[in-house]
Parts: sequence; C-alpha cells; structure tokens
Amino acid sequence: MPLSPAITIRPVATVEEYRACQALQRLAWGIVEDGYVVPIATMISVQHAGGLVLGAFEDERLIGFAFGYLGRVHGRWALYSQLAAVDPAYQSHGVGGGLKVAQRDWARAQGLDLVAWSYDPLQSGNANFNLHRLGATSRTYQVNYFGERTDSLNAGLETDRLLVEWPVEERPQHWLGARSDEDTPAARVLVDADGHLAELGGLPDAAMVHIHIPPDIVAVKAYEPETAQVWQQAVRAAFLAAFDAGYIAMDFHREPAAAGLQTHYILRRRA
Repeated sequence: MPLSPAITIRPVATVEEYRACQALQRLAWGIVEDGYVVPIATMISVQHAGGLVLGAFEDERLIGFAFGYLGRVHGRWALYSQLAAVDPAYQSHGVGGGLKVAQRDWARAQGLDLVAWSYDPLQSGNANFNLHRLGATSRTYQVNYFGERTDSLNAGLETDRLLVEWPVEERPQHWLGARSDEDTPAARVLVDADGHLAELGGLPDAAMVHIHIPPDIVAVKAYEPETAQVWQQAVRAAFLAAFDAGYIAMDFHREPAAAGLQTHYILRRRA
C-alpha cells in the first residue's frame, strides 16, 4: 500500500521525537521492561556516527520509526536495522514498507551493500512482508538470539530469529531461480502444515524445500503453548539443516487449503 501524502519519512531530529520513539517501542512491542527500550542517548549517538534513526510522521506526530546502525553481515557492509515499530493504528497504511524503502535508499547512498535485520521466523505476517513483498532472503538461523524476553510478542518461546539480507541494488525477480513453483520439481516438505518434522537426511538431493509455520503463532501461543513450542523446535531443526545443506530462504507463500490458510517458506539451493 502506498503511503498517504500526509505521511512523511525523515530522520528523527529532536529529543522530543526520540522520546516518542521510546513510547512507540513500548506501544508496538508491548514492552514493559525499560532494559529493552533503546536509550535516547544511544539513538542520538547512532544518528550522528554512521547510523540512521528514521521517523514516519503524520503532520508532526510520530507514527513509526526504524533504528539502524553500520554493521557487517557475512563480510559485507550493511545498515543493520535493529528494530522498527509502527503505531498499531497505522499498521495497514504502508508505513513499515515506507521505512524499509527509505532505509534501503539511505544505505545505497552511503555505498553500503545491503540492509539486514532479524525477525521471528514463526511470525507469518513478517515472513510474508520480508521475503515475499520486499524480496529479502535468509541463510542464517539464530537460536534464542536475545535470550528470554517478557514483552507480549516474545513471551512464551525462545527468541529464535532469521537474519534477512536485502541488497540495495534491485535484482531480477528470478535472480536465484524461479520464485514461483511453475516448472519446478515437487518440493520436499521439511515441516508440514501440522507441524510435523520430516526426516532430514539427504537434503542436497532436493531442488526446493518447504517449511510450514502456523498462520497465527500468537493464537497458538495463547491457547496451546505446548504446541507452539513443538512448532518452534520443528522449524528450528528444519532451518538449521537446510541452511547447513546450502539452501537459502527466498520466498514465502500464503495458500488457501481445506483446513484453512497454509503458510510456508520456500527454500532453494544457493547459486
């Protein structure tokens, strides 16, 4: 969705705006512990020493922001986007996408190779946004990356993350083989739609593999916490094995099925 003309994206500039960034972290992520909120002094320092703190504003009101700093990912210089937050009232207004595009434009202008960030691989909305809509890819699975967290989006599971890489230069849609399933051998399913983990031996023989996740992990955590943990263990094992065998996560599909929506990652052999 394109941004409304009333919404502008620019670097955060004043102490009051940095305070608004902190408030937005608490609102969007459900953070209750101050230790998880990025300090104002840190954001200001990063803004003036090689990083970027972007704000999305409706008039003068902050409705979203992204915090990133200079880093190296697999030997390449990157803007590492450590966190982003959007006011829940604006989460279907293209604000997140606008912030990502602005980060990419900035990184390109700085001569960096890519924008990178981590996200929870069980969050289907984030997976669809990152891999399918933006075209980012992942080849790195981080086990319990942040340790135990108590905010509403992370409580109940270990903080596993996928590290995604988004090059600053546009690439053809088919840069790593077809992103669709047309004319492609049947995929090997490593985790099925019920969360069952397949036998992981012989992975290099498959041209493409699928890893299913729940359409709504938040609901699973709320009503069946043990099932959520089973899902995480299966998805973790599948990604670790697939990445070790040379696959790369390059797309995400949402497909209607008889039992409801099915959501799965598509991984192909690395070129």
